[in-house]
Amino acid sequence: MADSVLIIDDDKWIAMSTAMVLEAEGFVVHSALSGLEGIEMAREIQPSIILLDIMMPELDGWETLERMKADEEVAPLPVIVFTAREHHQGRAKSAAMGAVEYFRKPFRPEALIQTIRRHVQPTPA
Repeated sequence: MADSVLIIDDDKWIAMSTAMVLEAEGFVVHSALSGLEGIEMAREIQPSIILLDIMMPELDGWETLERMKADEEVAPLPVIVFTAREHHQGRAKSAAMGAVEYFRKPFRPEALIQTIRRHVQPTPA
């Protein structure tokens, strides 16, 4: 079974283009357009890894990350903070909050794939 990626990003075009890159590499991709939807999907599908945007309306990525790490069903899932804007102390903040990586958009597809593979547990055959 292929590894799955959950993209949580309110920009549907970024989610779609990122999904295309990941699907071409064999990942099964799910997308959520809000933090609340993303938390629910993470509980439901238990993805191999989550790409989480920070700049989202209503529930931003920091609050989403905080809620995910407080949820025992979702907390063990690796999260990559995936953002277009450099945040003051963003890397340190994301690491302190439990994210495994802080990744900037726009991205080089190869770099994103390498980053994801570094954090995804191999699935047993």
